[in-house]
Amino acid sequence: MNYSHEPVLLKETLTNLIYDKSGSYLDCTFGLGGHSKKILENLNSDGSLYSIDKDKEVKHYANLIKDERFNFQTSTFSNISSLFSKKTMNGVLFDLGVSSLQLDKPERGFSFMREGELDMRFDNSSGMSAKEWINTASEKELADVFYFLGEERKSRQYAKKIIQARKDTNISSTKNLAELFKPKGFQKKHPATNIFRGIRILINNEFEELKKGLISAIKVLKDRGILAVISFHSAEDRIVKNFFKKDYKIFFEGINLKNVNKIKPSKEEKLTNPRSRSAILRIGEIEYVS
Repeated sequence: MNYSHEPVLLKETLTNLIYDKSGSYLDCTFGLGGHSKKILENLNSDGSLYSIDKDKEVKHYANLIKDERFNFQTSTFSNISSLFSKKTMNGVLFDLGVSSLQLDKPERGFSFMREGELDMRFDNSSGMSAKEWINTASEKELADVFYFLGEERKSRQYAKKIIQARKDTNISSTKNLAELFKPKGFQKKHPATNIFRGIRILINNEFEELKKGLISAIKVLKDRGILAVISFHSAEDRIVKNFFKKDYKIFFEGINLKNVNKIKPSKEEKLTNPRSRSAILRIGEIEYVS
């Protein structure tokens, strides 16, 4: 299958991220390579790009880039500072969420729009799958994940539905789960949206990985280095916002995050690329003060 993925806030990201065309840059979410390819196009012959992704299937697409300036490794956010030396990067980019490679492949179990076994793991070779969790979690655990990670207001009501459904048979597929939350009449957002997102965030430990990744990114950035993060929902953006504003100070002395900026997609981009509608790009510049 051919997958396509239109990078969100591409022009704004490149403009803010690349201030030295001879520099070294890190793309922490390669996905299908949308941002990585464009970063390479904007570097000169002395520049270099390193990319990582937790999803092992991504390596196939990274290998299609035949460029001596490019290097890819399968890795997690939390491992960044182990892979790269301190103060070596001019810019680090995080593009959070899921890619078309994951959403459009039914057997990965990420989307309620496609029939497939519930999995949702970025690295499906290890860890608990969504299927295992949804069939063993308590009612309170279900409700907490839906509320705190999925930001679902009807979390308790939906948790009860799942417990009731499990009495008859295991919930094994995306269809089994989505059918519990069928829309009633016209609804702008499918009722299963927050449920699927909350489960995915839990299964992949996304929030903890993000926090550790932001800390690791600062460790590898040079003075004047740029940290850029694109988020797609309020819970993950809140983590990024608080880190840029104050939380980084808990882990670092003698460092400031300055020229912090928040950028949203233009009206034109929202029309041509619906995935961008909820996106927020936050930019910060590292300054070593001692």
